[in-house]
Amino acid sequence: MRTVGIIGGGIGGLATALALAGAGWSVTVFEQAPALTEVGAGITLWPNALAALDHLGVGDDIRRRAAPGWVGGIRNRQGQWLMRTSEERFRAMHGNFVAMHRADLVDVLRTALPESVTVRLGSPVTGIEVGGAIRCGDRTENFDLLVGADGIDSLTRQTIFPEYPVPRSLSIRAWRWIVDDFGVVDVGGILGAGTEFGIVPLGNGRLYVFAATRLSKETPDPSLDDFLDWPGPIPQLISAVAPEQILRHDIRDLPALPSFVRKSVVLVGDAAHAMGPHLGQGACQALEDAVALGAHAHDVATYDYLRTGRTHRLQVRSRRSARIILTRGAGATAVRDLVLRALPAELFLRGMGSNFSTRNMM
Repeated sequence: MRTVGIIGGGIGGLATALALAGAGWSVTVFEQAPALTEVGAGITLWPNALAALDHLGVGDDIRRRAAPGWVGGIRNRQGQWLMRTSEERFRAMHGNFVAMHRADLVDVLRTALPESVTVRLGSPVTGIEVGGAIRCGDRTENFDLLVGADGIDSLTRQTIFPEYPVPRSLSIRAWRWIVDDFGVVDVGGILGAGTEFGIVPLGNGRLYVFAATRLSKETPDPSLDDFLDWPGPIPQLISAVAPEQILRHDIRDLPALPSFVRKSVVLVGDAAHAMGPHLGQGACQALEDAVALGAHAHDVATYDYLRTGRTHRLQVRSRRSARIILTRGAGATAVRDLVLRALPAELFLRGMGSNFSTRNMM
């Protein structure tokens, strides 16, 4: 049996472990944290992600634990609708999608791992060699294949691809949190000048809430308090949780990398193609990577061919979406809002279709 060492036990690493175990590989996952979990945020699993999870054999488990996805629409800061969309029309065009807590997704993937997968918790990797060696503490192990699933600051990428560019700032600060038992609210996005607020239902009264501000000379250090004068229920959603329960990140992505493969080392997920959140495709693409690698682990050049072009296009589209959504200035904001009002919802929904293609997954 051929062996693979996977560096990172997040969504991408666990999904890849599941895919490669299903393809007959003996899998070892190295995870530096003492437990497999994801904290503090929700995730939308779009139709392409559900297709990947179905291929991995856990799609039904995901649907049982997730809430049906909502496409509520977009409002301006005054609460006026710029665009309203229909879940029924979305599903007719593109298929089903769901939303859930990221920790629940990790738990489903972890529970599904077969006995051929060994997960080593509390095991930070300190060295990697292109020939297939992993050093963890004072122990070195050799594998037929190495998979770097170790995130945007990937040690695997830095070690094996030292000439590659480093992550870059998108000049966006984001906050994410979960609110329990809040009640009924209008879901979707609310846009201001260089700012946005989003509400995603996770079922049973639970909401995934996020906010973002574009950094600038005028707002070099924005605060979530800047949203407290927005209309309800935004101030109430901010005050519904303790400040320490709110995650804050300055968003980065990766430039398009020329290849995700070098000899017997492969990159997946954010280690390969970290992208901003404005398409909701980051984790979805990691799931696609897992399925593609499971199908082509004996021919990683095919994996590389399938995944680079697909993810490069989404990285560009995500950056473009961020620029539009978080546009600044009264004039630019007015133009953005006018275009959104004039854009038919049907055309908007149809334009999302290429995000959910599964053509480059297998």
